[in-house]
Amino acid sequence: MALRVLDKKTKALIAKAVDLRTKSDKATKSAVDLLIADGFKLPSDYISPLSEGSTVTKEEWANLKAAIVLGFSKRIQTLLAAPINSLSETDKSTRRYWGQQINARIGDLKKQVTNRQDGDGAGSRNRSPEQRIRDNLNDVIKVCQSTEEPTFNVTEMISKVKEALHLLK
Repeated sequence: MALRVLDKKTKALIAKAVDLRTKSDKATKSAVDLLIADGFKLPSDYISPLSEGSTVTKEEWANLKAAIVLGFSKRIQTLLAAPINSLSETDKSTRRYWGQQINARIGDLKKQVTNRQDGDGAGSRNRSPEQRIRDNLNDVIKVCQSTEEPTFNVTEMISKVKEALHLLK
């Protein structure tokens, strides 16, 4: 078998990607430091206020989402702010994708807060049993909501999981 060699351009792009990832990790760490200082200390602060187990208000959630959007390009910010009726089908699809990215980025922040709470990757053993259960039940709801071809009654499952969340209060 012939030895494969990385092209000079390939090496340069890999190096750039690693550099950007390192900078991103540092920026995320700094952002999480400030979020915690601003009072967003719990993983449940990064769950939509429309979901059970959330400890964030609608106004706080809107502010968090708005901060995320500021990191997107001006074109994407404009697309997200535009009325849906004014968009082409392609733009609607693009807007849907970036709307999902807002929640994904909030999820990234939640993961960082959870990791810190757990003590540098010590695992979920440092969280209270109630918090572990709450996080897992909220994950079940998210999976149910994103299931495209369920083999079970999604509405009933979400209802039962919400009942279980209610027992934690």
